[in-house]
Amino acid sequence: MKNLTHKQEKVLRFIERYWSDYSLAPSYREIMAHFGFASPHAARRHITALLKKGFLAVLKDKHGRSRSLMSQRALAGVPLVGAIAAGRPIEAVENIQATLDLSTWGINNADKEYFALTVKGDSMINEHIKNGDIVIIKKQVTVSNSDIAAVLWNNEATLKFVKKTTRGYQLVPANDAMQPINVEAAQTQSFEVLGKVVQVVRTRV
Repeated sequence: MKNLTHKQEKVLRFIERYWSDYSLAPSYREIMAHFGFASPHAARRHITALLKKGFLAVLKDKHGRSRSLMSQRALAGVPLVGAIAAGRPIEAVENIQATLDLSTWGINNADKEYFALTVKGDSMINEHIKNGDIVIIKKQVTVSNSDIAAVLWNNEATLKFVKKTTRGYQLVPANDAMQPINVEAAQTQSFEVLGKVVQVVRTRV
């Protein structure tokens, strides 16, 4: 496989087979035992290389806790429809760039309730959502104050906590260096909640 050493490709194929059998990635020690490595450090080194080369993704929950590794070749099914700002809102353009398979994460998308967006910016870094991450969004028109939401405002998309106020909405970042954005009552006609974040996929180390 292009850009992979022979051993890296074998490790990747082992991870994919393990996913197919158990719906999760093998541990470093399981990789070590399978290939006869002298220590888990050797397995970690191969995993790091596969992450850097883009063949693996780190699956994280919305609190930034690592859940597992996932082969990028298995990411197929749910539309990755473009980018969303974790910072200043950016123009919303629906452009299907790829697809992601949610079934391995226990998410049933038979009703087409989910879509994915690439994060641009660092306004949600306190929630461990970084520039370049992919967020999986469940479509819904309302969210609670504790939910991280994808919202559309004046045809611009952003990722924030959404708090209802007496005058409209407040879009709250998770970055101490940034200020909330206020959506006044007169502006709410052009405001829409697209859905809430249910999964974060880290595609780089």
